[in-house]
Amino acid sequence: MNRIRKGFVVGALALFTAAALAQAAYPSKSIRLIVPFPAGGPSDAVARALAKGMAASLGQELVIDNRPGANAGIGAGAVLHAASDGYTLLFATAANAGLPHMSKASPYKSIAEFSPIAAIGGNAQCLVVPASLPAKTLAEFASYAKASPKPLLRGANNVAEDMVAGHVTGALGLTFERVPYKGVPQLMPDLLEGRIQAAVLPVGPSVPHVRAGRLTMLGCSMAERIPALPAVPTLAESGVSAAPLITAHFVLGPPKLPTELVERLAAAARQAAQTAEFKQEMERLLIPGGVRSPAETRELMLQAEAQYVQFVRETGASID
Repeated sequence: MNRIRKGFVVGALALFTAAALAQAAYPSKSIRLIVPFPAGGPSDAVARALAKGMAASLGQELVIDNRPGANAGIGAGAVLHAASDGYTLLFATAANAGLPHMSKASPYKSIAEFSPIAAIGGNAQCLVVPASLPAKTLAEFASYAKASPKPLLRGANNVAEDMVAGHVTGALGLTFERVPYKGVPQLMPDLLEGRIQAAVLPVGPSVPHVRAGRLTMLGCSMAERIPALPAVPTLAESGVSAAPLITAHFVLGPPKLPTELVERLAAAARQAAQTAEFKQEMERLLIPGGVRSPAETRELMLQAEAQYVQFVRETGASID
């Protein structure tokens, strides 16, 4: 018995030592960062800028793996079932917190299933319409929509946009027909040409078209006006009284990612956010900078999820 017990202890110690050495050497190869959005969109741009800075800190490349589709569910599902070894990560948005509550097809029941690593500023969501429409304010757009013989078409590619649009339609008594897209790059041409009549979109990719006179921005779901766009009102100023949308980008790991790896990755994210290149990209996209700790990230994830739970409870909204 003593030999058996001793052998068991030695074996367990060997396994523990091997695991500790593996974590100490982490990362020893490239890391895959799954982005559940198409290449070329605003969140993809943030992910690539962050990955570049993190790679410099970690000494290994972060390979971007775009997995768009199913309202960001496909990419999230891939990370949910990945090994918890730190070599597969997810670059999510706060919209991922709402997916389980607005779609039965979600591969996870709560965003809390993922391991929080870092949170970065998110995309302000704004209601935009083609400049060809006779509407320069939200009130004028509401009148135009109500006079239309059929519901206007609204492009959408994630549930954050659906929640903002739901607040708008609920406040103003409008009806939209939802047209799904994989991402902003796929949606934008149809919006610019007027094939769809409205969309709630991230502010960054919308601004160039607004300044070029091709889109009209009617309002943004933020607590205050965006400093770079002082003439654009908040939706609350235009009569939509819902709470401002919680926005954030999340760097997440598979469930039960070891604390040592979480802290290593969180430190790399903080260092990446301090680089001039990353700050310039965030400024270009009109996204506030700063990185939150793993604990703060988890709290923000839960706050975002609570916002969607309340929205669904009040409206019964679903994208299924």
